[in-house]
Amino acid sequence: MRIGWLVLWLLSSCAWLPEDTKRAELLALSPLNQTLNGESYAGKIIQSWPKTQWWREFHNAELNRLIETALKDSPSLHAATARLTQAQAVADFQAADMLPSINASAEFHQRRFSETDFYGPNGGKTFTGAYIDPTVFRYHLDFWGKDKAKLDGALGKENAQASELAITQLMLSTAIARGYIELCSVEEDVELVHGLTQKAQEKLQLVTLRWQRGLSNQDPVYASQQQVETLRQQETSVRSQVQLLRHRLATLAGQQLDWAKTIRVSEEAHGVAYLPPPNVLSLGLLAHRPDVVAALWRVESAAKLIHVAKTNFYPDVNLVGFAGLRSLNLKDLFLSHGASVAYGMGPTVTLPIFEGGRLDAELKNQQAAYDAAVEDYNGTLLAAAQQVADNLVQWRQSVEQDATQEQALAAAQAELQLASKRYDAGLSTRDGMIETELNLLQQKLTASKLHTAHLLASLGLIEALGGGYENNSTQGKKP
Repeated sequence: MRIGWLVLWLLSSCAWLPEDTKRAELLALSPLNQTLNGESYAGKIIQSWPKTQWWREFHNAELNRLIETALKDSPSLHAATARLTQAQAVADFQAADMLPSINASAEFHQRRFSETDFYGPNGGKTFTGAYIDPTVFRYHLDFWGKDKAKLDGALGKENAQASELAITQLMLSTAIARGYIELCSVEEDVELVHGLTQKAQEKLQLVTLRWQRGLSNQDPVYASQQQVETLRQQETSVRSQVQLLRHRLATLAGQQLDWAKTIRVSEEAHGVAYLPPPNVLSLGLLAHRPDVVAALWRVESAAKLIHVAKTNFYPDVNLVGFAGLRSLNLKDLFLSHGASVAYGMGPTVTLPIFEGGRLDAELKNQQAAYDAAVEDYNGTLLAAAQQVADNLVQWRQSVEQDATQEQALAAAQAELQLASKRYDAGLSTRDGMIETELNLLQQKLTASKLHTAHLLASLGLIEALGGGYENNSTQGKKP
């Protein structure tokens, strides 16, 4: 009965806890039936596309080498890993703080007691003594779940940081894949533009010779000269772009710029396999986006910190004990036949009676932090849905354009064969043959760009779907 009255007194003595106010709400992961043609069985696709090491689907050994080097040596990835280690250490500290602590302490002092205080016969005397406590016990009685909420909040931040690491890995790997695809494309463009320049120079020689012999006016010469110079500028531009792309890839991989010279572009590098798109998509796929998962973990952590702020309004109870030797005279510490032995055990209660508004302000701060985390999650979710939808539109567009360009390229090749036969039969001039060859090279250049656009659109869709990220949370794994 006395314990019940004690509990009631403790509760009545604590600070007044404000009433809960309306908090921000999370958006639901509803399907996008009209936008993405979502179906209920989209979960089957989540397990198979994209894969965790999605870059291997491109079947390119050099791309694999670049990404694996970056994942091992990138400074940005090392920094993200260090931040995750920090978050793990904080969670470990909170877990250890829930356990009892046993320490030892020793204090040696020289004290003079006042003659006018209550020290009696010891007043006005000086003593050299010591307090030696080989065992000091302390255990926080977590009646209100404060320590558990702190641990859960720390674990939430740890999981969010793990997702942040996955974001860094995804951004790094997709940036390298994007750069390597562009490098392969530009290397191919160098050869095609160089071929265009040679054909334009051949045409210039013909029109110049025809003008010098009085067979035509000088207008075609000027036009051909302009074409040659334009193509030379284009060739210089693409060659410079090759160097810039190599420098970018070396930096992303965490290597010195000279390492860029080791990047190989094989003949099949630009002909990497097409990635199969999912038959259906739904917002359930966004659960595999590390930024969405990280935002959700921040919400979970913020919710736990609200609980911590609420428990500050309640009495705080610690169980404290000690055992050791205490004496005013150092010489009596070990020679008093047990008279210096001291020990104690009991609870200590802290009551937040008046805090000047500090507790209320802290609670409002944590509630506002929770609302901000929820709105950040909602914004991340909406942006993720838009990114998936936009990249899917771009992917479908690239498929159609790539297919139509293949037909245009086939027509240009057929035209060149026909022009060659006509020229061999003496039915046309060399000028017409060169124009047909120039047209074929231009069609090849366009086909290269559209094929690159398709690969980049596939890469964008992979990135929008999280790159096969799996949410392996650590929640509940700590003691």
